[in-house]
Amino acid sequence: MLILQKRVRKRKAIAMRRRVIFLQIAVYLFKIKNMTKQKILIVDDDKDANDIVKSCLAASGYGTISAFSASEAIEYASALKPDLIILDINLPDGNGEMVYAALQAMTETKGLPVIIISGEPPSRVQRMQGMKSIPPEDIFIKPLDIPEFLKRVNGYLAEKKNRAGKKILIADDDTSMNEIIKKNLEAAGYGTLSVFGGYQAVDCAKKNRPDLILLDINLPAGSGELAYTVLKGLKELNKIPVIIVSGEDPAVIRRMHIGKSVSLQDIFLKPVDFKKLLHRIGQRLTEKETDNAGG
Repeated sequence: MLILQKRVRKRKAIAMRRRVIFLQIAVYLFKIKNMTKQKILIVDDDKDANDIVKSCLAASGYGTISAFSASEAIEYASALKPDLIILDINLPDGNGEMVYAALQAMTETKGLPVIIISGEPPSRVQRMQGMKSIPPEDIFIKPLDIPEFLKRVNGYLAEKKNRAGKKILIADDDTSMNEIIKKNLEAAGYGTLSVFGGYQAVDCAKKNRPDLILLDINLPAGSGELAYTVLKGLKELNKIPVIIVSGEDPAVIRRMHIGKSVSLQDIFLKPVDFKKLLHRIGQRLTEKETDNAGG
């Protein structure tokens, strides 16, 4: 019996090593083949449905890779860091809700945009505990309305392409939080600059002219509030949008001097909901471009 158990464990270990090697080769070949294309991971255990989505996306010029289970989805997303994930709800070894939760829990995949495809209506999908942050426009019912689906995909990826070249300054003295924010922004296509103090934030903004600043309130060597006041007092910097990311209660911030000139929409409480933060960053950058075009 003991010998048999050892053989079973050995076979499992060999199978696992083969799986890891296969995954590494598949990701490597995919990256080489699609170096200049935006990359989309399609997660659907129905091979016919997966192939239909793959064909439509490939015809639109995107690089695609397919996963057919929850475990494959998580492995590919982590290794590949795609520009977009198309995720079915019903999978053989789990469900889309579990996959989405796992992606949001990992630093390297948190913040990756996800479009849900499902046989369930959007209202039912949104009632799932882990899916409440998914907007209805990112949930598509099978069989897919292909033109509307492609319109949404194109919108997401055009938005991401537009982010290339945009620089965001992160001012947060918590090194781990600074790094988490940095990775999420870079996964979304932004360039980043990191500083850890208030005076550093002002100096970096002067030298690099970022497109937007994420500013913590509690900073050493010049508080976030002081840095904000200095930035808004400098003609060359006062048009740069500032979003507050802080552990302080927004109600407390609103009572501070800085809170009187910052919109409630521009105050984010830690831990950060990156989907909402990225959405707000996009809004502020669009507003800035509109103002510049008009002025």
